[in-house]
Amino acid sequence: MIVHLVNPSDNSFGTAVITPRWLFVLAAATPRSMGDPTLVDESIEQLDPETIHAGDIVGISVHTGNALRGYEVGRLAHERGATVVYGGIHATLFPEEPFAYGAADVVVKGDGDIAWGQVLRDIQAGCAGRIYDGGKIEGDDFLAARWDLMQTDKYMWASVQTIRGCPKHCSFCSVWRTDGQKPRQRSFEKVIDEIIDLRRLGFRFIALADDNFYPVTLTDLRLAREQNNAEKLESLLATRAERFSLMAELAKLPKDMVFFTQITMESAEDTEYLDAMRRANIKGALVGVEAVTPEGLKAVFRDFNYSGDRLVQQLQTFREHGVHVLGSFIFACLRTSQAPSAPPSNWRSKRALPLRSSS
Repeated sequence: MIVHLVNPSDNSFGTAVITPRWLFVLAAATPRSMGDPTLVDESIEQLDPETIHAGDIVGISVHTGNALRGYEVGRLAHERGATVVYGGIHATLFPEEPFAYGAADVVVKGDGDIAWGQVLRDIQAGCAGRIYDGGKIEGDDFLAARWDLMQTDKYMWASVQTIRGCPKHCSFCSVWRTDGQKPRQRSFEKVIDEIIDLRRLGFRFIALADDNFYPVTLTDLRLAREQNNAEKLESLLATRAERFSLMAELAKLPKDMVFFTQITMESAEDTEYLDAMRRANIKGALVGVEAVTPEGLKAVFRDFNYSGDRLVQQLQTFREHGVHVLGSFIFACLRTSQAPSAPPSNWRSKRALPLRSSS
């Protein structure tokens, strides 16, 4: 029995920009008794069907953009006698769909760091369930990736996750639905250890693949104080302190390292935070602008952002404090409350940024 992990893609270019972190995290979650899994990133090379045999287990993670190819891979694996397991953002939101279109035997919702190992053991024992809920594990349970299984010459950027979840509830984004609104943070020591391992493998460019690198705003702190909510204030301050500890340690790393992440526009009001990012060699961030009018922001539940001259001032603040902005805009927003009855050939949807690193 061989365990295969497949990152599906319609196009293979022989090289990729950013490592699909989930692939290497689930490799770490695979019980050592089952041997090293076979990893296939189809953005680099297509899956060779001949490598899959009866009795093998094939894990496939899908977001909406690659779900059709993922279902194709699943049907192919099923035809060859393998057990097919789906996870990822899309499978979490629509857990019945992989059974209908992807020949799924098992679907895992939520985080896979712990659940994946349990699924494998249950399959091996012949008692696998149909749907597993990996839930939202705490930061201490996040697994470091098996970077020793990576083809280091195939990726331009490595990826490390420091936090999951986002307290916002923007209508266009899946994160608060799949990862929750309570930020779950890894200890900065574990993050730094993983970054050092990647540096030793030759990586200087690393994406901090977080749902929101700025999980505690100045407004959050002000409201907790005004509400005399001492417990919440203590929790928020602890999260914020951990962020600063992480950035202080990043600042000690070689100066030729470059980090990139994604944050909300509110961080422009927190110049102390931006200065810490600059010192930490976080050169830039994807920042959600989304819309430039009050009406547009309200429509996507993004009214904590500014528009007009205030927006311009915020963008200038990023520049003044040495953080380059990659702006994220929305030109249309399609809402759906249920999965399609059948996926049409041109079926595609949108997610804010495919930097997701859990299952």
